[in-house]
Amino acid sequence: MSNITENNRRVVITGIGPVCSNGIGKDEFWNNILSQKFIVERIPEKYQSFHNYKTSFYIPFPKINLDDFSFFKKYSGIMEATSVLAIVSTELALIDSGLKEDTNSNIASEILENSGIILGNGIGSLNTGFSFYVFHTYNKLLKNTPGDFIKPKFNRMVIPATMPDSATAWISILYKINSFNYTINASCASGTYAIGEAFRKIKDSYSDIMITGGVECLKDESGAILRGFDSLGTLTKSTDGRPMPFSYDRSGFLFAEGGGCILILEELEMAKSRGAKIYAEIVDYQSNSDAHNIVQVQESGEQIAKLLKSVIGSHKIDYLNTHGTGTELNDKVEQKVIKEIFGNKENQPIVNSTKSILGHTIGASGALEIAVTALSIKNSKIHANLSDNNFDDLNLATKTVDMEINYALKTSYGFGGHNAAILLKKYRE
Repeated sequence: MSNITENNRRVVITGIGPVCSNGIGKDEFWNNILSQKFIVERIPEKYQSFHNYKTSFYIPFPKINLDDFSFFKKYSGIMEATSVLAIVSTELALIDSGLKEDTNSNIASEILENSGIILGNGIGSLNTGFSFYVFHTYNKLLKNTPGDFIKPKFNRMVIPATMPDSATAWISILYKINSFNYTINASCASGTYAIGEAFRKIKDSYSDIMITGGVECLKDESGAILRGFDSLGTLTKSTDGRPMPFSYDRSGFLFAEGGGCILILEELEMAKSRGAKIYAEIVDYQSNSDAHNIVQVQESGEQIAKLLKSVIGSHKIDYLNTHGTGTELNDKVEQKVIKEIFGNKENQPIVNSTKSILGHTIGASGALEIAVTALSIKNSKIHANLSDNNFDDLNLATKTVDMEINYALKTSYGFGGHNAAILLKKYRE
């Protein structure tokens, strides 16, 4: 059976604030997911002058209009992009939850009295670190070196800008939240870990409200971070950029320069007392490790299968939002475990991968996908898996599916063997 803490406190999702190239804000984001809006661009020519990439496409960093969020605009110049993502996503989530009326109002007293902040971040603020290092070494290393170079920049705030905890700290500072705040790093599973730990904080009576989710910025001036993934052979080599998870034609994941999503979690009775809308209830969260390889998933899928059995318990799962990267091994192992846990195609839940549309935002991916899972439950809709030539024995959604979802499962797996799963259900009085 599932290892749910033995108390009566229930945890629900009451606010969703996504920020990615596919959409900023819950409504635009969700509508574009359902319509399978796929935003992809060719790698910039200036990147190609540094490296001969095997992949040809990427998803650009989202365009954020800071004029819409003027309350923190004066600080944005000293923030790294991950912190900007965190503040914008938090503002959208708080307004969506009703804990804030609009960008000109104050947050509700509830958020100050017994709350906490936990975010996931996979890689962090490398762009500022890269630029500062090049500036620091420029005269010695580059002055007499032939070729064109990107002009390095000095940033006296390089240390606070690159601190892994900066995003949560800025939320605390700008919203005057004095409770605990910290960042979790579990590679591609960071956002899911963060939301799971936030769930436990409420479940175990440490907090009544949690600001949680994941943020990631993988953008840099020369495409160095993109090259890092490309050199590992993990990126898609498709001719149109589509990663096509669970397709026989898959060849790797689609690199996304960044994105973020904040969720507001609340103890159920508090949410009900203020008349909050409820997207879904979180039932359980579990995590474990492959203890196998620094970049490759365990081929047997043994630890993932153990994790899923633990978190599912006796519940019947209607919908599974997978990790679904589109890499050769990951998809193969996920397919293997799904068949082991649920049986043949006819007995499996509806399966899809949100990364087939959004690409892979690393530390933010789990948070964006939990938002999709909660919205799917609330709206009784499951988005299509954007792929062709699909695996024969997986119950993939090949078009938008309209159905009531009682229980849904979200899974995330990251470099280093980090595995996490969150079980959600439809909220009923």
